[in-house]
Order: sequence, then structure tokens, then C-alpha cells
Amino acid sequence: MHRLIPILILLAACAEPDPPEPAPLEPEPAPVDLAFCKGEPFADSVGQPVSTIQAELPENTRVLGPDDIATQDYRVDRLNVYVDGAGTIQRLTCG
Repeated sequence: MHRLIPILILLAACAEPDPPEPAPLEPEPAPVDLAFCKGEPFADSVGQPVSTIQAELPENTRVLGPDDIATQDYRVDRLNVYVDGAGTIQRLTCG
């Protein structure tokens, strides 16, 4: 009986493990209602340089780059314009 224990251990080590469970899919973000922060006219600007709309942005607007620091206070009337390193608009949010 004691001779079978090493063989059983080797056989157990060769067994295929259970496949990992697939990660749950993240839900798509809900559409942003830009009406609260007067951002509706700029909704189609994603993918364009921020310089094309910079002069037309509402007064409370923040343009945030990838390394910019921003306060965490939430103001529903403030438009946030997120840009990449090249100044291309990535997304728009209120807050």
C-alpha cells in the first residue's frame, strides 16, 4: 500500500486543472446626459482636437489631460472634457 502513495501523488499532479471561470463582462457605461452642464452641442466632438471647440465651451468647463489633477467635488453644472496627450477629446462628462 505504501508503494502506491508516490504513484498516486504523481498521477494527481498530472491531472488537468479545472479551466478558469471567464471574467464577468463589464456593462457598457450609461449614456451621459450632457444637458445638465450645457455639453450637448459638443457631444459629437469626441475624437477631435479640443482646440476646435475651446472658445465655445461653457464657463464652468474643465479640460483634463491624462496627467492632470482634478478635485473630486461633484458639480452637475460643470462640463469635464477629457483629452489625451495630443489634445484629442476622449470623453465628455458632467460633474
